[in-house]
Amino acid sequence: MNKSLLCLLLAVATPTYAAGSAKPKAAPPSPLALSCTGCHQPLVNAKEMPALNMLTPAKIAESLLAARDKPKAGSIMARFVTKMSDAQIASLAAELGSTVRP
Repeated sequence: MNKSLLCLLLAVATPTYAAGSAKPKAAPPSPLALSCTGCHQPLVNAKEMPALNMLTPAKIAESLLAARDKPKAGSIMARFVTKMSDAQIASLAAELGSTVRP
């Protein structure tokens, strides 16, 4: 998947709000997103499993695509994303990246 298509998918999947409008209450995380947060927490091995709150949606999508397309031996991530489409990966990355704090 090329980067411009990925950026377009992320832009479409990321909500925008009018100036001054209240952000709607966040929906509960999807079951797959909860699976990701099980390993990717701030106090876990940051080199091998970086915390999601430190990654942008684009970086998350890049990692998910790499796990799907060129999985490392024994990768848990590859098991989750092996049958996901590019659009599903972009949507998950947007959901996970929405928790990113500056």
